[in-house]
Formats: sequence, structure tokens, C-alpha cells
Amino acid sequence: MWYSLSDAQYAKQTPITAIDIDSRVIAYGDGFFTTMAVVAGQINWLSYHLDRIDESVHALQLNLTNADLDAFNLDSVNLDAANLESPNHTIRAYFNSQLANFAKTLNHGMLKLIVCRKNQPIKGYGFCNSEFDAFIKLMPTDKPLAQQANQVIIQPAATAICLTQQIACLPKPLVGLKLLNAQDKVMASHELWQHQTQDAQMIDGLVQDVMGHWVEGTFCNVFYQLNHENVWYTPPINRSGVKGVMRQVLLAKFAKYNRAHEERYLASEELANITSLFFCNAVRGILPIQALILPDGHPKALDLTPIHTQKLT
Repeated sequence: MWYSLSDAQYAKQTPITAIDIDSRVIAYGDGFFTTMAVVAGQINWLSYHLDRIDESVHALQLNLTNADLDAFNLDSVNLDAANLESPNHTIRAYFNSQLANFAKTLNHGMLKLIVCRKNQPIKGYGFCNSEFDAFIKLMPTDKPLAQQANQVIIQPAATAICLTQQIACLPKPLVGLKLLNAQDKVMASHELWQHQTQDAQMIDGLVQDVMGHWVEGTFCNVFYQLNHENVWYTPPINRSGVKGVMRQVLLAKFAKYNRAHEERYLASEELANITSLFFCNAVRGILPIQALILPDGHPKALDLTPIHTQKLT
């Protein structure tokens, strides 16, 4: 069920059943989204999701209106949890409160938040104000996604493939955001689906950007090791790719526990030297890869031991 965060329907808990065909989310994909795991009424890695919201509204020049502020009782919110050091602390407080309410209602499952620019009084792509609409989808699950909140889960081992579809490079400050306009990911995911119809164990595909760097999966970030070195590498998100929540969580853990890691590009000639690899995202956790099908069609067996012995969780 979809709900609006910005109108009377939310207060009445009335699901949204239609959307304006002229909406900018349809016409231009003008907005961003984030998908959150909820365990026992608590959003996993909430501060990282708020970071994403914070960065995205700033990059897209969105903000709350006076009407939003009037309807939202800011004084009733614990601003300490909203990170007052952020220039957008009011935005953080707003979403922190709204998301927490929905998480309690859901208890177990996933929340998907979409934030998009409101229709504008001018024609074309341009905009003349910062107003936005926010919508949230509640997706309950039959069983909890984890035993406790903020737990990094390691999924069963699977296979992956190097895809031929490429993803776009974007200018700052758009690079790294989870934008609604993601046609390149749509095409890459379709290519992956075609392979999955032949291999039920295939979980994701490794994709290149248009500069020729292998960057991420179709819905995950990627970490890898080369030549059995005890160093986890992940591609930098400064030209393409999404700055994923679980990627941020793991980088923070690596730094905290002094585990060797580095952001570096992955070139095609290095694919054969990969010895361990996993994908990750905020909902699924860590997805270990036991075999990677290289661009020449040959599978390369990968070592799962570093994933399970280095206490990534």
C-alpha cells in the first residue's frame, strides 16, 4: 500500500490508489527513493537513510514549505536524533518522525520512500520552487528480515555474471544518489533477468559504466578481493553508481575495526584476478558470490572463506 506523507490522506491512513499522469515523477523521474528494512518496528541503519535523504534533497534543491512546517509539529520531535549538525536538520527531523511512525505500524518488512518534485507552474524540465511530494509504500514480510535491528545478514552463496549493459556517468552532485530516472538500470536488470531464466542461482550482475569501469550490481554495491590479498576493495562512487547504505555501513565497520580496505576502480583486465566477491544492499545484507561468469562466458570459482571468517557482520 502507498501512502502520502504530505496530505490529509496520511492522517486518515488512506492508501493512494491513483497518481496524476502529469506528475514529474512520470514525465521526468524527477526525484529519488530509498528502500528500508524494518525489524521489530525499527528501521535498520536509519541514520544512513537520513543521510541519503539529506544529500538528495540538497542536490535536487528540494525543501519543506511553510504549510509542511505548520502541519508538522517540529517541537515534538527529538532533534538530537535528527543530527542538528546537518544544514537540513529540519528535513531530517521531518522524515525521521514520519518514517518512524510507519515503521511501528509495519513492524516487520520493508518501507519504500519516494520523494519527487511537485508539478511546476512553468513548462518543460525547469522548476521555479522547491516543493516536493513524498510517498511511502509498506511491504510486510511473512517473517522478520533479521533476528534483530541493524544486523548485517549474510545470505546463501549464489552466482553472478558480468553484464554487457552499461550504466551512465553523472555530474556532481547527482552521482551516487538513488534517482528515480534509472533507465540504464532498467536495461541492465532486464539483461540479468534473461540470464536468470537459465540459472536459478544467479543473484545479480556486475555492470560497467560508460567509462569502462566495473562499478556495482544492478541493485547492489560490490566488494572484492584480488589475488587472495586480504584487502576488500570497492569501486569509488565519484563518476557513476549509487552510494548504497550497506556499502556505507561496511566501510564504517572496516574503518572502526582496522580491516584493510580501499576504494579503487575495477578494470576489465583485473576480472580474472578476483578471488572473492560479494554484493550488498540495505535490505538483503551481504550476498556472497561463489562463481562469477566473466565476459568471455567462462565461470570463475571464487573463495567464500574471507566473507565468513573476517566477521563482516
